[in-house]
Amino acid sequence: MKRLFVILVFLLLPVLAGWSAVGHSANAGFEAANRLYDQGKYSEAAAEYQKLIQSGAGTAAVYFNFGNALLKSGQIGRAVAVYRTLESSTPRDPDLAANLKFAISQVKGPAFKPDRFRQSLKKVTLNEWTLAVAACFWGTLCLLALSKLRPNLYRTLRLYTLLAGAATVLLATCLVLAVRQASTPTAIVIAREAQVRQAPLEETPPVFNVYDGAELLVLDRNQDWLQVSADARRTGWVQKNHVLTTTP
Repeated sequence: MKRLFVILVFLLLPVLAGWSAVGHSANAGFEAANRLYDQGKYSEAAAEYQKLIQSGAGTAAVYFNFGNALLKSGQIGRAVAVYRTLESSTPRDPDLAANLKFAISQVKGPAFKPDRFRQSLKKVTLNEWTLAVAACFWGTLCLLALSKLRPNLYRTLRLYTLLAGAATVLLATCLVLAVRQASTPTAIVIAREAQVRQAPLEETPPVFNVYDGAELLVLDRNQDWLQVSADARRTGWVQKNHVLTTTP
């Protein structure tokens, strides 16, 4: 057994050393990017944060600082896209919410603005919605089973069972709506100014203009164009290279 343990340790040493080297490299890269940010070199800092994300070291702190560096360098649309990505995993982070709100306040012109109900759905992650539905569902089943095993408690448990069942249905509905919202593609403008045209052709007249950071609903795709909407009255086609899409 001792010999086997020694062999296993010998085999694992290179793996552990590799993990340590990767972690040290990521920490060094993060600190270097932070120094550039503190020196006011926001574009350079953003490039370093992006390298960390591409290398697989994209922690919440890296994403947050990446968004801040982009915002400081005047890239509002790209900053909003990074904040939206981080929002899906940490929707109730007060610093993130404040920075996202500030970034959106800098956007000019028309943009899609979700209603309060949609905004409230995004305050809970999809994993949290799923866990809440599962907890209420199993709680309902346990109450039903207990009422069968203890008939004398049926009347007492009936109200709690109905409440648990109703909560399950309500939370399941919210989960479906949250999944649908999360899977709805949105486009974030990254150009200083872009024209939304009547058709996916440069020869067609523009319907309205959008500006850096504007968020738009994606309705359709046609080669290098996206059909987008800011509201019920503003719909048209914008070139893909002027926007970033937040979902596939």
